[in-house]
Amino acid sequence: MTKFLIRCRDIDIGDVLFASSIAKKLKDETPWEHSCQIDFDSNYLQTLELLDNNPYIDNVFYKDSGDDYTKIFDINKSSHDLDVSTSVVSQYQQMCGIKSFDDTFELFTNSISDYSIKSSMKELIEIDYWTNDLIKICYVMDWDRKSYLLDEHDSIVIGNEINNRDTHTIIDPLKGNNNIMLFAIGIESRESKNFPSINSASKFSFTASLIKNSDYVIGPEGCLTNISSALGTPTIITTDYIHYTYGPNGVRTDKSKKYTPPFLGPCKYFPNGNHTHLDPYLSDREVGNEILKIVTNGR
Repeated sequence: MTKFLIRCRDIDIGDVLFASSIAKKLKDETPWEHSCQIDFDSNYLQTLELLDNNPYIDNVFYKDSGDDYTKIFDINKSSHDLDVSTSVVSQYQQMCGIKSFDDTFELFTNSISDYSIKSSMKELIEIDYWTNDLIKICYVMDWDRKSYLLDEHDSIVIGNEINNRDTHTIIDPLKGNNNIMLFAIGIESRESKNFPSINSASKFSFTASLIKNSDYVIGPEGCLTNISSALGTPTIITTDYIHYTYGPNGVRTDKSKKYTPPFLGPCKYFPNGNHTHLDPYLSDREVGNEILKIVTNGR
């Protein structure tokens, strides 16, 4: 039997999920006469259940796979220099020798969680606690961690402080609408990723199912908004982080080369998915009002 291991080290949670696309590609490109086993070794506990739900992955490990494999593919920051102008998904596939590489990645939620959340929402409507036309929106609670308030000079510094967005100001216009139900998703700070709770895998999988059963997801470009776009939930992101980091005058843009727009965000990966990339120069209040207009269709 041909045994493959996709081993992730020193990459972000979202990158682990991008790399999961390799499994289906490997099975598709392995000759049918050869049986094929594909295992996945993740550097994040949070991803384990979502990876285990993937029908193309046979076994899932957390830094615990061993080396008894025909071929081991190491996906880590030291092994590659990613080109931000093309998709990370296709670049990871190419690292593993995939010939028919593309930008496609899929996520597979827990069917019981999906059913449970859907049934709970239905019951809340049946008992008249919710209205049938309620707009269910998940917002990324640590929005500020990957977003900036830009001025006309693309500056993010006021005095000596980095001017990050304020999540509460953004969602305030939404909280004032009785037809909207808000769900906070994600983590409250960067540090909590370093100390995952004992049930982090189930929490992360539950979050994916909640996203799948919601009408919209709003937040910055990042892991959770990439998850929502892959699950087909309309996603609205602020693009200030992308613009400040990789825009025409971005801090990581090579000014000596012709500028190429970065391949980041739901509209890049799923251009037909009814997603929205907002203007990077909107204020927090303007972001909230623009989102309110989109989700209520201007009503």
